Amino acid sequence: DFDVMVNVVSILPLEYDIPTEVNELEEDFEALNLADHKPMCYYVMQNGCVEEQKAIFEKPDLGMQNHLKALFIRAKVNNVGINKVLVDGGAVVNIMPHFMLRKLGLYDTDLHSHNVLLANYEGKTGHSLGAVQLEVFVGSTVRKTLFMVIAAKPNYNLLLGREWIHGVGAVPSTMHQRLIIWREDGLVENVEADQSAYVSETGTVTLQNFDKNLASIAPCGEQDAAFDPNEV
Repeated sequence: DFDVMVNVVSILPLEYDIPTEVNELEEDFEALNLADHKPMCYYVMQNGCVEEQKAIFEKPDLGMQNHLKALFIRAKVNNVGINKVLVDGGAVVNIMPHFMLRKLGLYDTDLHSHNVLLANYEGKTGHSLGAVQLEVFVGSTVRKTLFMVIAAKPNYNLLLGREWIHGVGAVPSTMHQRLIIWREDGLVENVEADQSAYVSETGTVTLQNFDKNLASIAPCGEQDAAFDPNEV
């Protein structure tokens, strides 16, 4: 009933893992003038303003390196604006918590059955409540997207996995807190992360605000910089 492609992950036997030699000869490559290949690009900010910009991920500065933020963006689904949309390259499919159905004007009767199994981080598998296909707007890009609806209450409103990321030709960067999308017309958009998912200061760490605190915890490098739970 859905006009979508289903991605299948296949695991090949070890004997298929044969190294391939690639001979890179200098004469086989043409020197490209990068100045002639700069794409037109627009930067979509949280307030809806748009400005022209280059489509690059600049060298990370210390501010970018000293955070552990996930990449949340804003999107529009069924003409409803949604914040805390998690872009997760570690997930194959797109996920919608059940509580979002009503907010989008949908009901359980709008869900369709399917035979896709979902696996969590513990490796346990199970079925979702059903699937629903909706139009998702991110920046100026729109795409019909299939969501698996789950009963859990995660710390996001929607999750866009590799099915959506690859489908729209997007390149996400948690470090830069930005998402680059190549549009069908050849233009490129930089979509700014939704920072409303994080708070600047929190006195205590609980199950509800733990992920928010990751925004200000630097990656573990030197021993002095490691996170000490006894100090919370």
